[in-house]
Amino acid sequence: MNIVGDNNSGNTQNGQQQGPPLTSAHLKDAEDIICEECECNIFEEKIMLKKVSKFITGNDRDSISPIPVIVCAKCNNINEMFKPQL
Repeated sequence: MNIVGDNNSGNTQNGQQQGPPLTSAHLKDAEDIICEECECNIFEEKIMLKKVSKFITGNDRDSISPIPVIVCAKCNNINEMFKPQL
């Protein structure tokens, strides 16, 4: 998972700088993201599992595909903006 403002978390692409790193001054003005259900502002990464039919994949058995999602740490709600577009 990339952390905004972390200089080691993908602020470059193909070895080229993508803009100035975010500082705490920028982050203090940033809008908090809150849970749409309980208004908590703490989230965590979890895994959603999808079963893919063997008839779709062409394999001899069904397969499981993990999909990372961000959920509320308090109520486990997935905000609309975090729902995977499958």
